[in-house]
Amino acid sequence: MTKQQFLNELNRLLVQIPEGERKDILSDYESHIDSAIENGKTEEEAVADLGTPKTIADELGVFVPTDKISGSKKEATTNVGPNIFAFLGMLLFNLIFIIGPVVGIAGAFIGLYAAAFACLITPIGFIINLFTHDTPILLAFFFILATFSFGYLFLLLTNFLAKWFLKIIHWYWKLNVKIVKGGY
Repeated sequence: MTKQQFLNELNRLLVQIPEGERKDILSDYESHIDSAIENGKTEEEAVADLGTPKTIADELGVFVPTDKISGSKKEATTNVGPNIFAFLGMLLFNLIFIIGPVVGIAGAFIGLYAAAFACLITPIGFIINLFTHDTPILLAFFFILATFSFGYLFLLLTNFLAKWFLKIIHWYWKLNVKIVKGGY
């Protein structure tokens, strides 16, 4: 392996280390190779004396999965400890602060749908009332028209609000998943 191949491979394996620190490490290894070459070793011997880039990355405490070395594009497994703590923290937060209001708002939507449905079926009762009692036809017509229209508009508004509520819940779910996976 040549000096450039060694440094490129080491740089790729140390990608988890901040760039400034990584450049310092690469510079140190480059100077080790250069000094070994000045002392009479060939480039390949100088590189071989340092060990493999994977061994160096392991010694530096960088987790290097086997897939990363072979060049596979498979996603590497990360340290799950922080993810577990993030999951437990999000679970506790959601149980205390989120579940109650979400259940309350869902109950309010059930009530809104029930009210819209009641407004939609009220005209049926009023039509039955027309045949059993002496009610002016014009009054009945406008009452039926008004309650049915109000019920229909109320149903449309409730559907619109419910869609936004579900979009917000979906966004919040994705945020929780991203936090637990370590994206934030």
